[in-house]
Amino acid sequence: MSRKSVSLVGLVLLCCHASLTEQRLQGIFEDPKEPIDERVKDLLGKMNLEEKVGQMTQIERKNASAEVLKSYFIGSVLSGGGSTPKVNATVKEWVDMVNGMQQASLSTRLGIPMIYGIDAVHGHNNVMNATIFPHNVGLGVTRDPQLLKEIGAATALEVRATGIPYAFAPCIA
Repeated sequence: MSRKSVSLVGLVLLCCHASLTEQRLQGIFEDPKEPIDERVKDLLGKMNLEEKVGQMTQIERKNASAEVLKSYFIGSVLSGGGSTPKVNATVKEWVDMVNGMQQASLSTRLGIPMIYGIDAVHGHNNVMNATIFPHNVGLGVTRDPQLLKEIGAATALEVRATGIPYAFAPCIA
C-alpha cells in the first residue's frame, strides 16, 4: 500500500471516528487565563435553555444517576439527612459515587462539573466510622467558639475526604 493510500485511510477513519463520537463544545469559558466575565459570557452564550435550567437545578442523591445528570444537565446533587450510597457506606464508596456522578456531568456537551452537597450538621455522620457531633443548638450553648471552629474543621476534613466540596454545616444556632 502506498504512503498516499495509508494517509487517506487514516483520514477516513479519523472522520468516521469524529462523526460517531459526541464532540464536546469548547470555548473561551475553558481558558483560565481569560477574564471571568468573558468566560461566563462565552459559556452562557453556548448554553441552550435546557442546559441553563439544568444547571440551576439541585436534585436529591437517590434521584441522581449518570443518565439523569447527562440528560438533564443537572448542576447540583444533594445528600440530605440519611441519604447515602448504601447503609454503612465507606469513604471509598462515597468517593466512587461522587466521582461517577462527576464523570457523567463532565461528559456532557459543555463539560460543566456538578456541585455535590451534603447535610453534615452532625459531622459527616453518614460515613462509616466518621465523627458524630451533637446537634447545633447543643453546641451553641457551650459558648465556646474555638470548640465550634474545631468541630467545623473536623467536619470539613471528613467531608472533603469523600470528594464532596459543599457541606450544609455548620450552622448558627
